Amino acid sequence: MLQHESRFTLSKAVIGLLIATLSFAVEAMDASSETLPSEAKKKTKLVDLWKPGDSGERMNIRGRVTSLDGTPLAGISIEIRQPDGEGHWTEQYRTTLTTDDRGRYQFASVVPVSNYCGDPHVEFVVYQNGWEYFDDKIVFEDNTSADRVYFGDGTSIFLEESDVKGETIKYGRFDIVLSPE
Repeated sequence: MLQHESRFTLSKAVIGLLIATLSFAVEAMDASSETLPSEAKKKTKLVDLWKPGDSGERMNIRGRVTSLDGTPLAGISIEIRQPDGEGHWTEQYRTTLTTDDRGRYQFASVVPVSNYCGDPHVEFVVYQNGWEYFDDKIVFEDNTSADRVYFGDGTSIFLEESDVKGETIKYGRFDIVLSPE
């Protein structure tokens, strides 16, 4: 009976040691994930086309570029252009974005104003070797001044408002799915 009690005590000691070891390992993993930069924690670089003094409402657009099966595509070049807050096409509101290692992109600009080209919109073009040509524009669902003649020509997105440091900024999302050539 003494032998049975010592085995039971030894088993409890081993189990306690295992639990302590596992707890230490979990705490070490948590600590290392907080101190080391994680790809999941990195923010996508914001390309800011907006400059202080520009007319119009500020907006931030972000999205992901993926293949048909949902795989994020890194290093994809996205050309964007749009009119400014007064409806003029300028080089300031034209740039090329590059997706990060998780296929993400984002840019800050102004909500475009209607011009002779119909609805206020942002044009997106992707011309990348190995992928079909992509050309689309985004129009804004909440735009009450949209020219109904052109409405539906493009992809409609909704902009949500948020106050950031006392300033109202509109946010939207536009994901792109590419097909292989």
